[in-house]
Amino acid sequence: MAWLPADTQPPAALDALFAGAVAAWEAQWFVGGAGQAHRLQRGGGAGWRRNAAGLAIGTAPDTALRIGARIVGVSADGRHNADRAVLEGVAEPCLLDLRTRLIAVTGGDDGFVPVPASDRVAMLGDGLAFGLSDALLAVLVRRVLPPVVLPRPGSGVQALAAISVEVGAAVGRAAMRLADLRALEVGDVVVLDRALSNPVPIALNGRPLPRGRVRVVPAEPIPSLQIVDVAA
Repeated sequence: MAWLPADTQPPAALDALFAGAVAAWEAQWFVGGAGQAHRLQRGGGAGWRRNAAGLAIGTAPDTALRIGARIVGVSADGRHNADRAVLEGVAEPCLLDLRTRLIAVTGGDDGFVPVPASDRVAMLGDGLAFGLSDALLAVLVRRVLPPVVLPRPGSGVQALAAISVEVGAAVGRAAMRLADLRALEVGDVVVLDRALSNPVPIALNGRPLPRGRVRVVPAEPIPSLQIVDVAA
């Protein structure tokens, strides 16, 4: 899979997850204990075998020989067939132990099959490496990242509480012909369809509400509104 950008870097928590498993393996098998931390990076190479989960183990032709030589503390150079067989036999349980430890981290089974390359690789030395497919990388990144804690939604009433609105009263209406409207003069009286003594609808921003009523109360210098029913 090539859907991740080439420069994508795994989070440090993922490297730490494998660093612990690899360090325990190195401390178990090699004099001097654990070596330096091994970071996953974009890689390729050959000699890979991968399981269904996406975990791959890569080895060079002389990896088993060199691992065996590291275990017993001798040089791997110039070894004849008998010595090679002994050292490779010493390395076999060590390599199986590494595979078991990595499977414990990634999950999956022990059914490894040859593949041409691996997407994300950590080199362990002596031609030995492990790798992850991009799909497995995504699964493990999701596992090690902290859960996303979304803020709890607040009250809608509280969110709207600071909004300013204009409160008024729909005092009443009057119907007339256009000719009558044009004939109006100062001092004329327009009769409304509602008496001021009767409750009238509350109006917000000029629009009467379906619920909520007020009564117009004469006052000086300007009239006021007395709440009769509250809009719900």
